[in-house]
Amino acid sequence: MINRKKHIFFLIFIALLVQSCAMFSKKRFRKDSEYLTENNIKKLSGNYTFHPVKRISNSGSKKPNDEIPDSLVYNNAYDFMLNMDYKSSKKFDSIRNSKNDYTLNLELENSNRLRIKILENTNVIKDTFLSGKYRKGMFYLDNKYLKCHGVPYLFGGCSNNKRRIGLTKNGNLLINEAVSNDGAFLIIFAAGYSYNSTYEYKQK
Repeated sequence: MINRKKHIFFLIFIALLVQSCAMFSKKRFRKDSEYLTENNIKKLSGNYTFHPVKRISNSGSKKPNDEIPDSLVYNNAYDFMLNMDYKSSKKFDSIRNSKNDYTLNLELENSNRLRIKILENTNVIKDTFLSGKYRKGMFYLDNKYLKCHGVPYLFGGCSNNKRRIGLTKNGNLLINEAVSNDGAFLIIFAAGYSYNSTYEYKQK
């Protein structure tokens, strides 16, 4: 009987964990995105603007600053794709000169390996590799984040996020992030939030 109760509790825990995971959504950009295939996924390779030209909200309506360059300057493609923490992001910012031109260069070396470079004018200042895989018309990055505190869904919760990249029909880069942060007390969900955030970077 005890083992059966443990088994039921374990199944409930797994079900809640799966339910709370960050979920991707194409709702706000589906009509503008290109559905890539395994045969043409390398179309992602190319040069793109360092800062986004547009933010696509999942709230159902545009915000006044979604396409105003000055309001998008705090987001850059490199930080966003690598999910850099504040300290690492500030360290990277400290080596940049606002007067110089910065470019994001992507090279999909094979179906599971993405090379990411940052060019300062014509010089490479960052050269990073990320693993991932093709799925449902986009390239899903493997650098997912998951952190739990307390006893999840009893006296605690979990935070997680993940990212995928794709293209618009006019060749711009899309970076889509799914975020979930859930907390509970004795399996009664008391607090939390989840959202999708998508930014578009112009092809150079």
